[in-house]
Amino acid sequence: MAIAPVGGLSSVASAGTLPTTGGLSAAGDPFSDVIGRLLNSANAQQLKADQTLEQFAAGQTDSVHDLVLATAKADLSFRLVLEIRNRLIDCYQEISRMQV
Repeated sequence: MAIAPVGGLSSVASAGTLPTTGGLSAAGDPFSDVIGRLLNSANAQQLKADQTLEQFAAGQTDSVHDLVLATAKADLSFRLVLEIRNRLIDCYQEISRMQV
């Protein structure tokens, strides 16, 4: 029986959960561009969840599944951005404590 290897971040990025530009970060991309794409992706997820909620409230759709899924995606994207922010703040504080 052959065991297939598990794909890396590129397979996740192609699924639409991360910004898609050939992976999380290309060799020449500045860090600010990667963070900008991540924020834009989280914002797009939030806007889609808001739009789905408005359609559900207006009676244009009756799919609770789509509403819950869009809301969960937006929540997960926001939590990812929040955790990255927290890690960056921790790194900054650790660097500022270093003695030169």
